Amino acid sequence: MTRFLAALLITVWLSVAQTLPAFDWAEQIGRAQGALTGVATDAQGNTYLAGVTGSATFPVQAAIQPQLGGHQNVFVTKLDPAGNIVYSTFFGGSGSDGATAMTADAAGNVYVTGTTTSTDFPTTPGTFGPSLAALPQTPSPVGVTSASFLFKMKADGSLGYSTYFTSSQTTPIAIAVDYAGSAYLAGTTYGGLPTTPRVYQTSLNGPILPDFFSVPPPPTNGFVTRFDAAASSLVYSTYVGGQEWESENAIVVASDGSAYTANETGPVYLFDPTGSSLIASFNPQILVQAMALGPSSLYLAGPGLAQGTAGAYQTFPRFPPNISSAPAPIANPPAAIVELDPQLHGVLAATLFGGAYSTLANAIAVDPAGNVYLGGSTSPLDPPSRTPFVRGFGIQTTGYVAEFTGDLSTLLFASDFGDEETFGVSSLAIGPNGSFVLGGGAGWVNSVTPGRPPALRIDSIVNAASQLSDQFSSGETISVNGAGFGPDAQLTFDGAAVPAISITPTEITAAGPVYTAAPGTLSVTNIQVLSGGAASNPVLVAGGGIVSLGLFSANGSGLGQAYILNQDGTLNTPQNLAKPGQTITVYANGLNPEFAASLYIDGILCQTVSAVTGPVAGLPGNVYQLTAYVPKPPANTTPDTEVPIVLQVNNSTSQLGLSIGVAWE
Repeated sequence: MTRFLAALLITVWLSVAQTLPAFDWAEQIGRAQGALTGVATDAQGNTYLAGVTGSATFPVQAAIQPQLGGHQNVFVTKLDPAGNIVYSTFFGGSGSDGATAMTADAAGNVYVTGTTTSTDFPTTPGTFGPSLAALPQTPSPVGVTSASFLFKMKADGSLGYSTYFTSSQTTPIAIAVDYAGSAYLAGTTYGGLPTTPRVYQTSLNGPILPDFFSVPPPPTNGFVTRFDAAASSLVYSTYVGGQEWESENAIVVASDGSAYTANETGPVYLFDPTGSSLIASFNPQILVQAMALGPSSLYLAGPGLAQGTAGAYQTFPRFPPNISSAPAPIANPPAAIVELDPQLHGVLAATLFGGAYSTLANAIAVDPAGNVYLGGSTSPLDPPSRTPFVRGFGIQTTGYVAEFTGDLSTLLFASDFGDEETFGVSSLAIGPNGSFVLGGGAGWVNSVTPGRPPALRIDSIVNAASQLSDQFSSGETISVNGAGFGPDAQLTFDGAAVPAISITPTEITAAGPVYTAAPGTLSVTNIQVLSGGAASNPVLVAGGGIVSLGLFSANGSGLGQAYILNQDGTLNTPQNLAKPGQTITVYANGLNPEFAASLYIDGILCQTVSAVTGPVAGLPGNVYQLTAYVPKPPANTTPDTEVPIVLQVNNSTSQLGLSIGVAWE
């Protein structure tokens, strides 16, 4: 990610007439043998990171533990509002220690939980479990000797407290803290959880099986545990769950100490401050991966939602793989946000984000104004964007962050984050003055101020045929979508103006850059629009010696009926069908005649007649035109008359969701 960040930090200053999204700072904290667990911020604008590292050269500063203590340790790092390290320390014993969740309070105290195999994990006197021997000794059903822990670091980097939690096979997955400094843990357990009297559920639902490899495996329940402010005792600790495999993997705390927890496969629960009663529960019909509490709503994020609510930003998946125009379930449901009322009476709003190309929701946050931020990972082809910094570099998974209004009706900002390396956003936190902090990948942390959508902006750059945000092929025709494009609009590539094929107030179509890169290599291009004396946000895109296939559709959306001419020169439609043995001509963007392209109809390879490139009336730029024979269907089949059609070159395939009408004999 280093290359694209450097380019962005250099180019953002170019726009002087508008307030554009900007990187405040970007840091990578320790690259080797580690993973970032989470990020958090305090009221002063400082940023806190926690994770796990096995690198003896991890950067330390003002450390309470300056050296790696075992195979791997937890790390905690504090950055000031400018992104400079205030303190950075290892924390752990001589075994293997891993942070599973972290948070920080407004004063800058950091709370970290996780699991450890260290019998000498550093603890402080007077805490709940000062030593493993002080904990109830329950045999592990999975044959692994481990314990869970909780520790607190003060804002100055000194240790507040540290304690073992349980020696059984219990894994904290989520953590929250209330205004009084009480830490709340939620997660999954095979049993042996220390519970307190008169709580919601005092025992595991389902017997502990003696053999982990039994079929089925041992059942698990979720759990919720609240510590007092000194971690000296449990305010309450309760199991949560039924007879099979459950886990509480998100938790947030209201101002009165009541706690919301989310079960990945079931309902959201609201517990009273004592953990003795369940105030409410609600099944949101999604697999909850993250949760945040706003000024007047509870927000959940995860996959599984079939459709959004009326008036939401996105009601249906953007690129369903089925060829029908009717919405239908898809194999990889997009990310979703569900807004619930605080009493869990029902859904206030719900939106999807993405489409058929696997968009994952890993993190969610709400700012003081009530705007909602979603972060995760996705195929670069898919996610919507608004005033982005970078267009996904294809091939690998990329990260994203999207900002919505609190009612989920409007997308305020959305951008990919990453380059040619695999990257995903795993954590989000709200920073000062309208900024947010994202964390992910190999220790990357970025502070970003998204601003508000400016009058002149680029929102997306897509293949003119597929309408997907893929990498550029050399000379590919692109559509630059946005707002504020006047008659004088100039599209620039690396500062050089290029002629436009067409200009409207919201779209510029042009031929993309011609690359001389070797096959398979990438080049980075900075695209910007100048109009009316202002400059849009610069957007970095990647292209080079690759193929970016897109078939033209009849309606220009990249979906539905493909733009195909039958043998007699008429347009192929569900009413005007092609016949086996006759030729058809398809029209594509993103490749040249020297590529050996293969056409498939309903998965059957077609025999190619010819392939040429040149202008086509009604289509933009130079168009790849392939003529081929319609194949016969396999014996003893009666395929539909509307079937999928794709073009393929090596491992590159045109977009899903296009069909051809065929009169099978």
